[in-house]
Amino acid sequence: MDDSIEQTVNLSTEQKAKSTIPLGGNFDEILSLARQLGEAISRHPRYAKLREADERVRGDKSATDALDAYNKAAEELSRKERSGRPIEVEDKRRLRGLQETVAANETVKAFMVSQADYAEMMRKMNDAIYHAISGEEEQQPAGPQG
Repeated sequence: MDDSIEQTVNLSTEQKAKSTIPLGGNFDEILSLARQLGEAISRHPRYAKLREADERVRGDKSATDALDAYNKAAEELSRKERSGRPIEVEDKRRLRGLQETVAANETVKAFMVSQADYAEMMRKMNDAIYHAISGEEEQQPAGPQG
């Protein structure tokens, strides 16, 4: 290993603390704005719908059982794949059947729609932040905002 890399990797906690750039400046203002953004997000209808949908899923035993079975089977397949073991056709069929069961559950469907709506809102916010930082002009979509 290169000496300079080794020295960097072996920095003591004290050295790391000394090398940290002070946040200072208007960092408190940025944190305050971040808190305000978080509070605004928590009041947004998309967030409220996501929380409500999540609570409905948690309260629906058939939905949670279907999701648990699907997640367990998916993880099992993933483990097999990572370890280089063969994935049998029956394993794939079982997973597909569990996926269909999950997809057919109305509570889960409503949750997935709410989750997609919330993710879209977060993506738009992230894009707005990126554009503000980079100075690039935002592309305005043709459709309705919300």
